[in-house]
Amino acid sequence: MKHHSLRLGLLVVGVYVVSVAQSYAAEKPFYDGKTLTVLINYAAGGPTDVEGRLLARHLGRHVAGQPNVIVQNISGAGGIIGTNFLGQVAKADGLTMGYFTGALFHQQVRNPALRTDLSKYAFISGIQGVTVSYIRSDVAPGIKKPGDLLKAQRFKAGGLSNDSFKDVAFRLSFDLLGLQYDYVTGYNSSADARLAVQRNEVQYHDETLPAYRSQVEPNMVKPGQVTALYHADLIDADGGVADSPDVPELSSFTKFYTQVLGKPPSGIKYEALKAANIAGTNMTRAILLPPGAPKEAVAALKQATASLSKDEEYLADAVKVMRFRPRFEMGASGERLYQRATGISPDLAKFIRQFIEQERK
Repeated sequence: MKHHSLRLGLLVVGVYVVSVAQSYAAEKPFYDGKTLTVLINYAAGGPTDVEGRLLARHLGRHVAGQPNVIVQNISGAGGIIGTNFLGQVAKADGLTMGYFTGALFHQQVRNPALRTDLSKYAFISGIQGVTVSYIRSDVAPGIKKPGDLLKAQRFKAGGLSNDSFKDVAFRLSFDLLGLQYDYVTGYNSSADARLAVQRNEVQYHDETLPAYRSQVEPNMVKPGQVTALYHADLIDADGGVADSPDVPELSSFTKFYTQVLGKPPSGIKYEALKAANIAGTNMTRAILLPPGAPKEAVAALKQATASLSKDEEYLADAVKVMRFRPRFEMGASGERLYQRATGISPDLAKFIRQFIEQERK
């Protein structure tokens, strides 16, 4: 009888231990004791790298389980090599997260070098990156305020490459406005194109807000060398257009167009511009996991980025480094924007591709 009671007691203890172990395993955060690699698709030292490393430095404490977070750069081909790596080589185990620039626009234009379908990646968040347009004030007959752009005689617009988002966006914008311009592209960086504007080799360029606030505004706008024109449109989940709260002194392109021409823009070039702006403005940076990533990993990182977006320590560091407060596209509206960016119609994708190719002939 005693032996029976002892065996029964041991059995109860054993069941309890197994139950506790199973309960602990079920409650244990997905990233507990793990290392998360943040894969950046541009080289060390550039804007994507600087911003990605800043995010990585603060992200870990917001992820349940507080994993170790490390950074890896895989650059080349305008960010495509790193994007392909995440979709084709990285394990879909939730331990490699992409922090990408340009990936969504490559998908839109059906870049043949992009060998993966971004619509199948797990979307975590996007981060806005507003672009500001500016032109030399001495372009005849003189540009003193944004509305004077419509009077501008033929000028040269400096770009980075035929298929970059910024080049395509300003060309579409100029065509919609009916401007006469010569397109000069191939500058290695915005810093080089900015110098070309200062030398009057070209008269127009546009730059993301950190460079605009730190370089263009104090050194070119305030002395009167250039006039700031407008900022790129932000698109909402329903396809509407909004001004950026980070550039209150300037109108969005759509508002500028409507003010100077008395009607809103329309047509396929405008639809192409709106699609490109989702990819290049609303989601200048895209935070993604590989196709097939565990649901637990996706949920944990979505929660972490939502928490990070409200982290005053991270935001203060970002303002110091980036000159503006990061704004995240996430949740249901972020998902809808991502789907709009990666799932544009074949006809619109074909139009954008042809628009790019016509400049290569």
